[in-house]
This record gives sequence, structure tokens and C-alpha cells, in this order.
Amino acid sequence: MHSALRRPPTVTPLLVAVLGLLSMSSSIAMDTYLPALPDVASDLGTTPMLVQVTLTAFFVGQALGQLILGPMSDRYGRWRPLLVGSVIFVAAGVGAALAPNIWLLIALRTAQGFGAAAGPVIGRAVVADLATGARAARLFGILMMLFGIAPVIAPIIGGPLAEWGGWRATMWGIVVISVIALISVLIVPESLPAENRRVIPGRAIAGDFLDLLRIRPYLISTLLLAASFGVITAWLAASSFVLQEYFGLSPTGYSLSFAVIFLGFLLAGFANTLLLRRFLPVHILHGSMLVLVASVALLVLFLAIDALPLWLLLLLATVSCGMVAPISANATAIGIGAVPSNRAGSASALMGALETLIPASVIPVLGMFGSTPAPLVIAFAICAMVCLGLDFALRAAPGVRLRGSAA
Repeated sequence: MHSALRRPPTVTPLLVAVLGLLSMSSSIAMDTYLPALPDVASDLGTTPMLVQVTLTAFFVGQALGQLILGPMSDRYGRWRPLLVGSVIFVAAGVGAALAPNIWLLIALRTAQGFGAAAGPVIGRAVVADLATGARAARLFGILMMLFGIAPVIAPIIGGPLAEWGGWRATMWGIVVISVIALISVLIVPESLPAENRRVIPGRAIAGDFLDLLRIRPYLISTLLLAASFGVITAWLAASSFVLQEYFGLSPTGYSLSFAVIFLGFLLAGFANTLLLRRFLPVHILHGSMLVLVASVALLVLFLAIDALPLWLLLLLATVSCGMVAPISANATAIGIGAVPSNRAGSASALMGALETLIPASVIPVLGMFGSTPAPLVIAFAICAMVCLGLDFALRAAPGVRLRGSAA
């Protein structure tokens, strides 16, 4: 059997890097593909709205994967479900690269999302197995920072691939990444001992999820995570058409602008790991929320007075998307930290599924309103206001630590 199962689990730089890679792979599967969206529409003879459904399909598959693989990891340990998901990720990617029509592409992107879910959901559970409190928040922050690297590098790869070989070339690029992720699974140790595993009948899983939602800090943190990722999802769904069709950027130009946006995400994630040495997660979350609301308010203002050039849109979108890194890292730490450690897999699964499904529901709607910046900015504003309300609710929730040191 896999030798890592016999090693006592410890948090090492190599393990953090591998968990980061597994989390990144799901983001790469989404972001490498974005510069090729207009090419998918022309090559398969379909509409932009149906092409955007391939994004929704990936998110839906990812949500289902988390809901299934997360509880499986509580029952069978972390490593086996991680391996199963990684194999599905590779196989579905090969199928998607060969898809002859939009409907089969949608189906295979759903399967690809299902497999890609294993990395983020089980990675969070492994961290929860091995760390608690501020240390867990720092580890989640590091994972989020590594996760933020993917949107920086993926479109830089995807843009030239799309110009060279069309959307199918970007799909083959995703396959290469998924194979690397599959190989890296061999490094991950089993972090959940057999005596701590939970045997939950299939019919009881829904009840287990409902029990988790009764834990108020967990529920609010999960909804906050979903609302903050709505900002990222809106950018993923609309930016390719807005920047390429409305502002006239090439696929490579779009890729570079996309990388700048998520460089802000990466830098904010790095700043979060430093701030956690001095401040509690809830305080960093609150400060990040105020910055998010301010940047989105400026977007709304400049859009309303018809003074939103490309450079200003990119600047304010960089700040807005960047704030999602500290918000999501600290909301994750607070939410999963509020549940028993042997339920971390299920807690991570439900959190990840709602984080994925709720924002994904707006993607087809954005596709119905053309390529102007207005729907994108409105989506940002709605997400920011929901986040702000949930932030204040979280600070008032029982069990959320508001005072003391970060150590």
C-alpha cells in the first residue's frame, strides 16, 4: 500500500506545496480555458450563453464532487477519495479535449469539475486534521495564496495556447496539469487515523449537512465565503467577453490583464499570512471587507457617470478580487474551526459546494446581458453588500473570538 499512509502526518513545506498544487489544479482547469471562450463559440457553432454554461457545468460538477468526496474522506480517510477524484479529473479532461459538440463538452466539464473538487475539499480537511486556530488560519492563507497563483499563470498559458491551437489546445494543457496533480497525490500522507473516521449511512449524509448548518459561525462563514467568491465568479464569467469584445483586447492581452487581476489576489493572500501573526482572523476579515466595499462603490460610481476606462476597471477589479483572498482564508478558518475535527471533511465539502454553487448560479444570467461592463459591476456590488451584512452577523455570532492574541 501507499507508503505515505504509514508515516505520522506532520505539516511540512512539501505537504503545503502539494496541497497548494492540488487546490491550484482546479483553478487552472477553469482559468486556462477562459481566453478560449470566444473560440469555443465559433468552433462548435454555438452561442456565448451556452459557452458560459460550460463554466457553470464545471462549478456544478465541482460542488457535487465536494458533497460526495468530502464525506467519503471522513469515512475512508483522506487519501483514497483524493486519488479517485484525481483519476476522474484526468479522464474527463481527455474527453473534454476531444468533445465534438457543446453538449458533450458541457457533460465532460461537469465530470472534470467533479474530479477537480478532490484537491480543494480534501486539502482543507487535511489542514483541519493537522492544525487549529491561528495556525490553521495561516495554513489556509498559504493555500489561498498558492491558489491565487493559478489565475495569474493559467491565462498566460491559456492565451498563447488559444491563439496557437484554439480551445482544444487549452484543454490539452489542462490535461497535463491534471496528470501532474495525480502524481503529486502520492506525496500526501493519510491525516485521518482509522479510529477517528466516521461511518455515515448514505441516507444520513443530508442530515449531517443540516446539523452542520445549525452551527451558526459555520453557516455564516460558509455564506460569507460564497458571497465573496461571487466577485471572483462574476469576473471569470464576464471578463473574457467584456475585455475582448467590448474593450478589444486580444486573447494574449486578456491573459495578461487577467494575470494582473489575480496578482492582486496573490499579494493580498501573502499580506494575510503576515497579518495573522498579530491580528485575529475575524479582524482581518472585517478590514478586508471594508476595502472590498469601498473599491466596489468606486466601480459603481465611475460606471454611473460613464467614466470607467479599461485601466480603471482593471485597477478596481484588482483590489476587489484581491480582497477575496483574506476574506475567504479567514472565513474558512473560522467556519471549519467551529466544527469537530472528525467532521472536517463534511464541513469542508458543504462549505466548498455552497461556495461554488451559489456564485455559479449567476453565470448564465451574466451571459444574457451582452459584453458591456454594467452587469459585471452590478454583480460585484450585490456580492459586496451581502458580504458586508454577513461580516457583521459573524462578529455577533456565539463562539467567534473577537479579543486576544493571534498566537
